[in-house]
This record gives sequence, structure tokens and C-alpha cells, in this order.
Amino acid sequence: MVETGTSRNGDLNCEGDGCSTLIFGNYARNNGNTFYSVDIDKEALANAKKALREAEPFVYLVEHDSIEFLQNFPTTIDFLYLDSFDFEIDNPTPSQEHHLKEIIAAYPHLGTHSVVMIDDCDLPHGGKGTLAIEFLVNRGWKILKKGYQVILSQE
Repeated sequence: MVETGTSRNGDLNCEGDGCSTLIFGNYARNNGNTFYSVDIDKEALANAKKALREAEPFVYLVEHDSIEFLQNFPTTIDFLYLDSFDFEIDNPTPSQEHHLKEIIAAYPHLGTHSVVMIDDCDLPHGGKGTLAIEFLVNRGWKILKKGYQVILSQE
């Protein structure tokens, strides 16, 4: 499991900001999986680490550029959650292009049973996921759920 964009406040403000890193990290611990969360923000990673102490050694919090990290990921990504680069309603393009770059970087590492989930999509201009979703759909991926988060798979 791989997430781009770590829960920046650790276990604080889960209702307003989300706590996906904690949810995925605890899922990995409880099911013997490995979970990676990549972010360029040292403080976000430190906050997540404090909240996930019990999930070690199943969780890897990585300070790195998400695109480079995904390009160099060493194995198949079964579940990819894209949630980096804050979306700005008045300037949606940078976030949308960043997510497209992330999915292009991750694409060689996605298998036939992989699932991709993109956050912040039910927003003006299609939110963060517009270009990444189009990229996947043009390659035969199916939208399983469409709402604030969009979930896609090849099956």
C-alpha cells in the first residue's frame, strides 16, 4: 500500500483534515501488510510517526518527492492513494498536473489487480483527480466509486 501526502496533523483534526495515514497504517499492522506514506513535509511525517508508533514495523514514512519515489518503487503497488499537493479552487492546474505525474510515475508498478484511490475529486474543476482519472480511464481502468474520492481498478 502506498500513499502520497501524509496526514499532516497525525491523529489531530481527523474530521476536518482526514487521517488516512493512520487508517492505512493500522490496517497494515492488523493484516500483516506493508504501508508506505511519502511526503516532502518533515513535520507532517513526524506527526504521523507519533500517532503510528504501534504500527511499526509495518509502516514506512518516507521524506521524498512523491513522483521520484513512485518512479523508483521496487515492487508492485496493490493499493495507491493519491492525496498530495493541496488543491486550490482558483488555481486547479498545478495540483491536477502533479497527480497526473504521480500516476504516470506509478503506472509501471500497478498490477492487474491494483486499486487506485484519489482524494479531493468532488470539487470544482474535477478536483485533484481530473487528469489522473482521465489517464487511467483511457487505459481501460474502470471507475468503481465516484464521489469526493474516486476509486479505480482494471477489473
